[in-house]
Amino acid sequence: MPQLPEIGWNILRELLTSPLPPDLRQKVETLKKAYEVLYHEYSKDFLTGLYNRRSFEEELVKMVELSRREETPFTLFLLDIDHFKRINDTYGHEIGDQVLAGVGRTLLRTLRKTDFAARYGGEEFAVILPGLGFYRGMGVARRIKAALESLKFTTPRGTVSITVSIGGAVFRPDYRLGPKEFLREVDQLLYAAKNLGRRTIVFKPELEPHTEGLTLEERALLFRKDEKE
Repeated sequence: MPQLPEIGWNILRELLTSPLPPDLRQKVETLKKAYEVLYHEYSKDFLTGLYNRRSFEEELVKMVELSRREETPFTLFLLDIDHFKRINDTYGHEIGDQVLAGVGRTLLRTLRKTDFAARYGGEEFAVILPGLGFYRGMGVARRIKAALESLKFTTPRGTVSITVSIGGAVFRPDYRLGPKEFLREVDQLLYAAKNLGRRTIVFKPELEPHTEGLTLEERALLFRKDEKE
């Protein structure tokens, strides 16, 4: 079901395609411009330029529905900046903000226009890759990891670089998992990546239908662990 912002956007577009008196058309166009600004504030994270968590959760619901309707997979991964609190504590929140903004710019530069990147919360990011399965999704995760870890941030106390942990999985049309359950599985993969030493990719090509009863150690044995650099 469309969200309220989408409904409002569609109404404005419909009005502008209808015959209107010139003075009313000008008012509707002004309203549309104002709406675009408000929608940007509603859907985007101001610091990174990426979508915010609300927009991500809405997009994930759409992707699950689309995957089932068109019988195509998609890849989701969550990315976390390792030891980000240490950066804030050592260099200050201004440098921390520069790091977050740099991650946002790099994701936008590296991903396709059809991909979806969001700041999920704090130093955690979410990426949806429509139509991509395990091998291509894993390739994107590796490419993004390499790009982020090549970044350099200048501070009064020297140059700072970062490492990241990534958890990812492929959603397939035959999964009975809903968006929240699938996100929970991917979040567990990210947790496994951090638990295995950080600076690591843990990616699942397939998800078992029931994994709640497994311990973290048992789950980790099932997950593919990228080689540490």
